Amino acid sequence: MVEILTIDVGHLVNDEDSENFLSQSAFRSIDERYGSPFDEIRDALEKNDLPIARPFSDPSLPAVRETAASLREKYRDFILFGIGGSSLGFRAIEQTLKGPFHHRQALAHDEPRVLVLDNVDPVMAEQVGAFLDPRTTGLIYISKSGSTPESAANFLHFLDRYAKAGGSQEDIVIICAPGDNGINRIAKRLGCHTFHMPPDLPGRYSVLSPVGFLPAELIGIDSRQLLAGARATHQAILDTPAGQNPVLLLGSCLAELAAKGKSIHVLFSYGTSLAQFGLWFVQLWSESLGKKESTAGAIVNSGTTPLAALGATDQHSLLQLFKEGPNDKAYGFVTIDAFTADVRIAGGFPSEKEYSYFAGHTMGEQLKIEQLATEMSLVRAGRPCYRIVLRDISAHTLGALFYFMEVLVIFIARLWDVNPFDQPGVEEGKQMTYSLMGRQDYASLRGFYEKELASFEAQRILLSIRDRS
Repeated sequence: MVEILTIDVGHLVNDEDSENFLSQSAFRSIDERYGSPFDEIRDALEKNDLPIARPFSDPSLPAVRETAASLREKYRDFILFGIGGSSLGFRAIEQTLKGPFHHRQALAHDEPRVLVLDNVDPVMAEQVGAFLDPRTTGLIYISKSGSTPESAANFLHFLDRYAKAGGSQEDIVIICAPGDNGINRIAKRLGCHTFHMPPDLPGRYSVLSPVGFLPAELIGIDSRQLLAGARATHQAILDTPAGQNPVLLLGSCLAELAAKGKSIHVLFSYGTSLAQFGLWFVQLWSESLGKKESTAGAIVNSGTTPLAALGATDQHSLLQLFKEGPNDKAYGFVTIDAFTADVRIAGGFPSEKEYSYFAGHTMGEQLKIEQLATEMSLVRAGRPCYRIVLRDISAHTLGALFYFMEVLVIFIARLWDVNPFDQPGVEEGKQMTYSLMGRQDYASLRGFYEKELASFEAQRILLSIRDRS
């Protein structure tokens, strides 16, 4: 049996300071106090009652791989139109497994690259349009509802350019939820490739579905390995006794620390390849756990604020605040045991003490030591920390990590009695956008929001800085 992930919760526990850590007695009684809600989550996973388990039985994976292989032969550039869960997962896959400079490497080796347009930004759209040839660029449009306004605007703009350049509409890929709606009717009209995500699977959980698999396959990542890693985590969660189960122990500790006032959850990813994973985590955590109401309708305003930090970079930007600022945070560290490559630091300047000590060491060794030093420093300052160590950088391990975090969040949502699969807090902003942009089925709200907007603008207090030169 090979360990894929190793989760350490020992530094969330400390009898000497129960205000900032769990006491030993509280930790020992976790199974007794939280075992029942954990069993509910575990039973739901086993019965396939939770949407995150749907991809394990999704029959579309062979077609996803076949389509990607076909498109790789036709195009070297792709544009992915998606926002939030429709793009963050793929960004994490790409950067973790291909590195932060993959676009440059792909260009140098004439390999496919996927550019993500995840914002409605005219400057970005104009710049991408200026250097990509629509005749040799594939289009991937990902939107669960098909009505996400930012993604839809980008898709319409580039579809028009694509059509005028004589692009093959049948090569376009649309990934959405099934249903009789605009996006599926458009896909049918275009005659393009269409893949459906499970309708009850929110976008932030969709990385292990065609949403993440199709673009991953385009850049040469085997989506079967991502899914296999997730399946391994799934089975381990089902099989591991409660007393050693990392989801139960870590989730319960984080929930109790939140009750103690740790209102910010920092995830410190050690290694540049994991930077985008941290941003994926931020959406998963905040959108799943930040809820005004409980499942029973009571006002709870649940959630802790997630913050992604990058080690060792943010040791030089955030660590001062983390160690000596408000003690309102819990810290997680994601580290890598075996790097795909390591670099031995060249010896030089032996007479200079600031440089001579590097001789004989590697960068991987240095990064691990800096992570340990940061974690120890925080714990010594009364800051609770946990750590997740990845066996290596591989699709299998990354799939395992994705799934572990998804189950962890769902379990904490159960402890806080909130729905981890909805996001009512973002709906009003969408309604305002739809009505003010003139969407027909929101026309009845336009007058109301125009009046509200006028009142809102009237309350601004404008200050200015002027150039008097």
